[in-house]
Amino acid sequence: MRRALGWTAVALTAAAVPLVTANTYYLYLAMTVAIFVVVTCGLNVLAGLNGQISLGHAGLYAIGAYTAALGATRLGLGFWTALPLAVAVTAAVGAGLALTGLRLSGPYLAMVTIAFGIIVEGALVEWVALTGGPGGIFDIPRPALGGTPLPLGRYYWIVTVTAALALLLTRNVAASAWGRAFVAVKDSELAAESLGLSPYRVRTAAFTLSAAFAGAGGALFAFLNGYLSPDSFTLQTSILFLLIVLFGGLGTLAGPLVGATALVLLPELIRQFLEYRLMLYGVLLLLSVYFLPRGVVGALARRRDARPAAGDVSSFDAPLAREGAPGGEHARDESVIVALEGVTKAFGGLRAVADVTLRVRAATVHSVIGPNGAGKTTLVNLVAGFDTPDAGRIALAGAPIAGQAPSSIARRGLVRTFQTPQLFEALSVLDNVRVGAVGHRLGSLAIALLGLRRDATAADARARAALAAVGLGEWTTTPAADLPFGHRRRLEIARALAAGARVFVLDEPAAGLAPAEVEALDALLARLRAAGLTIVLIEHHVDLVMAISDRVTVLDEGRVIADGAPAAVQRDPAVVAAYLGTSP
Repeated sequence: MRRALGWTAVALTAAAVPLVTANTYYLYLAMTVAIFVVVTCGLNVLAGLNGQISLGHAGLYAIGAYTAALGATRLGLGFWTALPLAVAVTAAVGAGLALTGLRLSGPYLAMVTIAFGIIVEGALVEWVALTGGPGGIFDIPRPALGGTPLPLGRYYWIVTVTAALALLLTRNVAASAWGRAFVAVKDSELAAESLGLSPYRVRTAAFTLSAAFAGAGGALFAFLNGYLSPDSFTLQTSILFLLIVLFGGLGTLAGPLVGATALVLLPELIRQFLEYRLMLYGVLLLLSVYFLPRGVVGALARRRDARPAAGDVSSFDAPLAREGAPGGEHARDESVIVALEGVTKAFGGLRAVADVTLRVRAATVHSVIGPNGAGKTTLVNLVAGFDTPDAGRIALAGAPIAGQAPSSIARRGLVRTFQTPQLFEALSVLDNVRVGAVGHRLGSLAIALLGLRRDATAADARARAALAAVGLGEWTTTPAADLPFGHRRRLEIARALAAGARVFVLDEPAAGLAPAEVEALDALLARLRAAGLTIVLIEHHVDLVMAISDRVTVLDEGRVIADGAPAAVQRDPAVVAAYLGTSP
């Protein structure tokens, strides 16, 4: 209710501006705020949701502005045609930049976007025949409605409604499967890939969407000014856009509005110091990062503790539904579902995996054990696609998978967990599992922007069923970052379960668990197997391995030294010497 009242107050304030004043300067300032909201809503998706920093958005802003201006002055297009044209052209340029630049990340991506902004700024100056050079483009016609040019006050409504629409669209996408995918890739690219998401595709979509918003803002700016010159699209403008998002609140809905309002109006209050504007922006950026890491909006938001007041942290009492359970039809299938033949992987002179051959049968628990440095995690990485073998063959359900991307292998039904739980900590427990339930089937980004969530009910039901199956049914709204360690292990398993995995590759799931939690894990694995799922268990906890496994493979220095039933492996002299360290 408080949030709704706040947005209502903002809407009423914005609506009242032309009614309160006819001063064109004040209207211009208010419209500049709205235009910057449009641009930074897109940047907020890119940086806030997806974690990609761009310092070249002034270049995209310029492309949108010049496309609209050229369409209006040279092609005779009206505002209503030039605006979508600018959005489409800028989105296409953004997609092209993303396809090349997003193979990099972090500071390297920032450097690429800086270079892009500099190139665009240089082209605006040097390509005189197209852009008018330093003199720019004059006489951009005013927007018209029904053939009648709109006065500034009427155009104010168009710009303000567009800003409101930008906020609505970003809210819709943040609440969609695409929004969760953006955050998942930002928080843990490894975990996102293990659930079938392609980080490259997700990042490209975020960048393209962000570019489209910048193009829309540029077009609005061109028709507001009636004149364009390269001076409006410098690196300083890119820094201003990023500062608006950081100051307002990275990843928050109201962040672009708060940041744009503050940073457009602040220079007007200190006009005598305009020559120090860039220095001011730098100081504000440093202060925001240090004192307001979540921005003004994040600092003011009250975070509710959604954890249940009480609950048994060691029981898995919720039933695992057999009907519709992933892989349930394989419960009696004794065929080999994962096969490795002569698999070898070396890192320099170290052979981490040496000529490993093993067979994992469907609907069984197959454990791989061995001392530290035996090559277990390397073997997991090879099977899940995070490493490529130097030699040998890996097959899933008879189909070769060696060398395929982790996301591709996950889509085939093999999902892994990690030694250190890889959660999407910015998401709730339920949203973590929803990422797995949807996987790569994100649907149309346009549908997500409109707030139409197809198949959301089915994915939500799968996610809730998976959480109930691992005993986290009462923790749905808890931020994943707040989960106790044992619950984090459960959440990874629930996420894989919701993803429709036929084969679970669990990398030391008992590590760090209390005895009661290990017993609960034993019970859960037994129930997953009974439901027809196959489990490849990499584990140091020998008691758990011997209690739950149908078959055990022992590695030492990258080689298989024993393979068979748990009791036989436990008595094997080579295993006793290399791993157990006691007499049988």
